[in-house]
Amino acid sequence: MMSRVFTPFNVGEKFTVVPKGHSVLEDGRFRIVLGYGRAFGSGQHETTANCIEKMEKMGPLAGLRVLDFGTGTGILSLAAASLGSDMIVAFDIEQDAALAAANNAELNGVREEVLIFCGNLDCILPDCAFDLILANIYGDIILGNSGSLFSLLSQGGTMVLSGIDYADSTHIKDRLNGHGLNCEEIEFLEDYVTQVWFKPAG
Repeated sequence: MMSRVFTPFNVGEKFTVVPKGHSVLEDGRFRIVLGYGRAFGSGQHETTANCIEKMEKMGPLAGLRVLDFGTGTGILSLAAASLGSDMIVAFDIEQDAALAAANNAELNGVREEVLIFCGNLDCILPDCAFDLILANIYGDIILGNSGSLFSLLSQGGTMVLSGIDYADSTHIKDRLNGHGLNCEEIEFLEDYVTQVWFKPAG
């Protein structure tokens, strides 16, 4: 859950997360404004921060279609919008999270760029394709949806997965390798694992 009170803090090389109503000096970093709510994802958790760092390394996301699976506060979608994407679909199974994400998109002036709904992966039409899929969510949920994630990832697309505990990491790697994805990176954090995958063309 997101803390109800927090002070501004930096995430990665390009972002500063600030609470609603708090002003900070402009320093060339992207600002992500978060309102208070009950959803997970303030950017202070190691998995959220690591996902943002992976996106930063990808460079500008202009023109990329992004899917944010289990969006929480919407922070990953807000970071993707700051990095240039204007075609983002974000969803969460929890209504409180979907509402928090919508409010945060409004606070950051990107409500038109981010389509947010309460639901699950089955709500996405099977003929949709995304160039970047973000899933900061438990490993068993990733395993249960691995086939759908593979189908929704466009050829040449990238998938950033985090929130994976150590015990699930090998199972997810084997499953996604079996689907034909290429593992680009596995990073072991203090308590969780982040995996980055690529879907080759053809």
